[in-house]
Amino acid sequence: MSLDRTGELRNWEVLRTLLVDNDKFVFSTHLQPDADGVGSELALARYLTSIGKTVHILNPSPLRVNLEFLPTPGEIHVYDTAQHAELIADSDIFIAFDIGHYDRLMELGKNLQSMDITKVSIDHHPGDKSQFDVQYDFPTASSTGVLIYDLINSMDEQANSRTEIAIPIYSAMMSDTGNFRFNNTDPETLLAAASLVSAGVKPYELYVYLYEDLNTPGRLQVIQKLLSELKYECEGRLAWSIIDFDDIASLGAAPDDMNSLSDFIRSIKGVEVGISITKMSGQKVDVSFRSKGKIPINTVAQSFGGGGHAFAAGCHVEGTLEEAAVSIVKKTIETINLWDENV
Repeated sequence: MSLDRTGELRNWEVLRTLLVDNDKFVFSTHLQPDADGVGSELALARYLTSIGKTVHILNPSPLRVNLEFLPTPGEIHVYDTAQHAELIADSDIFIAFDIGHYDRLMELGKNLQSMDITKVSIDHHPGDKSQFDVQYDFPTASSTGVLIYDLINSMDEQANSRTEIAIPIYSAMMSDTGNFRFNNTDPETLLAAASLVSAGVKPYELYVYLYEDLNTPGRLQVIQKLLSELKYECEGRLAWSIIDFDDIASLGAAPDDMNSLSDFIRSIKGVEVGISITKMSGQKVDVSFRSKGKIPINTVAQSFGGGGHAFAAGCHVEGTLEEAAVSIVKKTIETINLWDENV
């Protein structure tokens, strides 16, 4: 058992037993996977494979370009019902990593509900996961990656020092702590990161993959559009922008270039809450909220059917960008005003 940052014990005994006593596993993470979900599933898959288990990783959607360095060819597949439903039904355990809400498994989640397979969640997000048989959810953890570090360490104290396991775990923790800058960067995470660096992880190399390689020419077109649409509310404490991908696709932008825009908005001096409101062709409006660490914004996302952490959340909204912006901004202003009244 290991202590989390609140001083409470994490007891992995039930999950360790499932991992040891079974042989065939299927792993997955949420739609539009991030480094925390991908790094976590890869690390545990590689450990289990090393002790003779069979693991298939089936994700709801393809990897972003900046994450393609993490898996080896053929190590991760995009879930397809026709190809993979029988494979899952023939497996012993299904584990979802970092999903936040069951619905983010998309078609895979729907198919799982009718399958007789033990379902496990490992996560640091709050959210509805009542569909799982076993839940290892720790909202006080900095990342799902640090949970996997802890789990693997409880099974084999030497395993996390192996490069093929250390790199995805470090990437997972780096991603969800904003390169160890966010308020969720706690002693447990830094100690785990230090041990992984001692094992041979090169922090700058991973930083380049995860952050610097995002700045493609297409990404700069997206940022230019974002800045041209940027608006401020609440005396500059709230900033938001809308982008229709169809408006900039012809300029060389790719879907991956639309990621992490709310993080960029939040970085503006004086802004406490940043919101990106974007739309891909034929899809719902995607809303991403980021707060600098004072004003919780997950309640806004929840009011539109989404969720997330107190200071990093999101949701999807029907209608046009303009209609979504009106309702989202109005609710966020109300939330900021309410917070001001209570401090």
